[in-house]
Amino acid sequence: SYPSAESMAAEVASGRDPATERKGAETEVDEDEYSLPADAGVGDYVMHPWRSMESFMKRLIGNFGWRIAVMMGVNYLLIKGLMMSVLGLIRLSYCKKTLGINGTQCQTMQAIAQTPWAIKGAFGVVSDAYPLFGYHKASYIIVSACMGTVAFFALATADNISVTVAATLLFAANFQIAVADLLCEGRYAALMQEKPHTGSTMVSYVWGCFQIGSLVAAMFVGPVADHYNPQVLFWFMIPMAASLMIPTGLGYLGDKRVAPEKEGWDWELMKQYPYIVGFCIIMACVALGNALVDTFFFEEHLWQMTYALSGALLLSVLAFLWLPRRLAMCNGYMFLTSILYVNIGGAQDFWFTAEQSCVPGGPSFDYTYYNTYTAVVGAFTGWIGIIIFQSQMSGWTFRKLFWVTTLMQVLASAFDLLIINRYNVAWGIPDKWFYMFGDAIIGPAVMMFAFMPAIVLTSKLVPKGLESTTYALLAGFQNFGGVVSSQVGIWATGAAGIETEEPCNFDNLAWLVGICHCILPLFAIPLTFVLIPDLLMSDKIIDDEHLNEEPTLAGEAVALVKDEGEGKDAKAKDQ
Repeated sequence: SYPSAESMAAEVASGRDPATERKGAETEVDEDEYSLPADAGVGDYVMHPWRSMESFMKRLIGNFGWRIAVMMGVNYLLIKGLMMSVLGLIRLSYCKKTLGINGTQCQTMQAIAQTPWAIKGAFGVVSDAYPLFGYHKASYIIVSACMGTVAFFALATADNISVTVAATLLFAANFQIAVADLLCEGRYAALMQEKPHTGSTMVSYVWGCFQIGSLVAAMFVGPVADHYNPQVLFWFMIPMAASLMIPTGLGYLGDKRVAPEKEGWDWELMKQYPYIVGFCIIMACVALGNALVDTFFFEEHLWQMTYALSGALLLSVLAFLWLPRRLAMCNGYMFLTSILYVNIGGAQDFWFTAEQSCVPGGPSFDYTYYNTYTAVVGAFTGWIGIIIFQSQMSGWTFRKLFWVTTLMQVLASAFDLLIINRYNVAWGIPDKWFYMFGDAIIGPAVMMFAFMPAIVLTSKLVPKGLESTTYALLAGFQNFGGVVSSQVGIWATGAAGIETEEPCNFDNLAWLVGICHCILPLFAIPLTFVLIPDLLMSDKIIDDEHLNEEPTLAGEAVALVKDEGEGKDAKAKDQ
C-alpha cells in the first residue's frame, strides 16, 4: 500500500516531486504490468513469475532499449554484484590462508582497499568537468576497467605478496567498481529523468541484478576457500573485470562524444557550486591521505586513528560551513552513525572462525558455513526486511525510522554478546543454529531497515542539475565514515589486548562488542531529534530551484560582515 523506497529514490534523483506526480506516473506504468486474469487457474499461477518477468523486461527494453539493459546488466550483475561480493567474502580467508596476517592487519588492509568509495564525490566532479578523450563517462569506465583487470591479474599470479602491495591492488580493484557504479548511476538517472513515467523500473532492474550477482558469489566463495587457496578466485575475476570494456566500447552506455569546442575543463560547474565542488575535492584528499597513512605507518594504529578522526572533524566543520544547512545536517547524522557503530570485524571474524587450539570450545565455523550458508540465508531475510519495511514502516517519518532502526541494530548485536559469552551453549543451543537464527536472519533484515530510509533521504538531498556530483558526495562522505569507524575499531582491538594469532587472546572481546556495537550507537538516537527532519518519506526536503539561496554558515558569516560594513558606511555618511 506504500510506494517502494527505491521508487521514491529514483523519482527524487530524476528531479520530480513524488507527492505531486506519483499518481499519474503509476497509471502509465501499471498499464503495461502483467496481472493474473480474473478466472486464473493453476497454470496461470505457475506461470505468473515467468510472465511477470517477461512483462517487466519488455517494459524495460521498450522504454530504455536493449543496449542500456545489457550495459547495466553487465555492470550490476558481474561487476558490482558478483565481483564486489567476492571481494567482500574472500577477505577473511585471503587474510588467514593466503597472506597469513592477523585480524588488525586484515582490517587495516580492508580500510585501504575501501578508500575509492570515499572519493566518489571528487571523481564525480572530474568526470562532469572534464570529458576524457571526448567522453564524460565511457572513457573513464574503460580506463578503470583496465586498472581492475591488471590488479586482479597481479593478485592471482603474485606469490608471497606483502600486505601493503595486496592492499594497493585491492584499492585498484575497488576503484574500478566504484567508478563504474558512479557513472552508470548517473547515466540511468538521466534516462529516468527523460522518461519519468517509467517509475522505478530501471532501479528495480539494477537492484535485482546486484542481488542475483551477490547470491551467486555467496554460493561458491565459501566452499572454494575451504578446499583451495582463495587466491585462485582472482583468476575468475580477470575476465569479469575486463567484460565491462565490451559493452562500453560498443557504445551501449549511450554516452555521446562532446562537441570539439566543449572539450577541456568546464569551469562553469566549479563557479556555480564552488562549496560543493571544493568539499568533494578536500574529502578525496583526506581519504587518500588516510590510505597513505595506513600504508606507510601500517602498524601505528594510534596514529592511524588520530589522522582519521582529525579528518572526520575537518570534514564535519566544512560540511556545516559550506553545504546548505539541511544537506549538512542530514549528511552529518549519517556520517556520525557510520562512525559510532565501530567496525571490529577483524576481531569478530577471526574469533568465529578460529581453530580450537586458538579458542577452545569456540564455534570454529568453516568458510562454507560462515561465508556461504549465512550469506544465502541473509539474502532472503534481507528481502523479507524490504517487504516488512514497505508494508509496515514506509509510512513513518525519517526521524522515527532512524532512531527505531538504531535501537534495533543494538538489540541485534546482543546475539553476538550471547554467543561470545557462550550462553547459547549453556542453554543447549549449538553455535551454528544460534548464529543462523540470530545474526544470519535478524542482521540482514535490520540492515535493510537502516539502509532503506538512508538511501531515500540521500536521494532527496540531491539537487536537480547536480545529481551525480551531490549523490557521490553524500555517499562518499558516509563511506568515509565507515573508514573512520574501521580505524577506530583497529585501535580499540589492540587496546583491548585482542590477539588473533596463537597464543590467542579474546578475553575482552565481549566488552569490546558491548561498547562498540551496543553502547556507542545509542548516542546517535538523541542526534536524530536534532539533525533529521520530522518529515515523511514522500515529503520534499530541499528546494532545488533555491539551492544556492539556502543558507550556509559561511554564507551567513559573509552576509553578516557585509551588512555590518554597509551599516557603518551608511552611519558615516549620515554623520
